[in-house]
Order: sequence, then C-alpha cells, then structure tokens
Amino acid sequence: MAKREIKNNSMAMIATVALVGILASAIGFFSPDFCTVPQSDDWTSCEAIAQQRNIGSIVLFAVCLLGFAVSLTKRRKG
Repeated sequence: MAKREIKNNSMAMIATVALVGILASAIGFFSPDFCTVPQSDDWTSCEAIAQQRNIGSIVLFAVCLLGFAVSLTKRRKG
C-alpha cells in the first residue's frame, strides 16, 4: 500500500471558518429599519449594530479570500 502524506493546511481551515462566519452573518441579517426596541442612551443603537455587523462581514470576507489565496499558492508551489 502506498503511504499517503497528510498535510496541515491551516490557512484553508481559517478561510473555511471565516466563510462559515459570513454565512452565519447572512442568516442572522440585521436591519436597523426593523428595530423594535426603544433606544435609550445607555444601549448601542440599531444603526451602530448594523454598521458593526457590516464591518465584521467585510473583515471575514477579506480573511476568507486571503486564506484561500495563500492556500492555493502554497499548493501550486509544493
């Protein structure tokens, strides 16, 4: 039997987790237009929450692209 080598591809794993985070963010879509809770001064506003989720999704997307790009580059070199 031929011996197979198993390689640890950490960047692909990180990119996959980031992709799952993007999907989870899309499933839990948050729109400040449908915010039903009355806003008070000591709570974060619905607009701020929506903006933070958008920034988080953009960061996860960038991590996903970077992770898969590094993974594919390593695979082609090796």
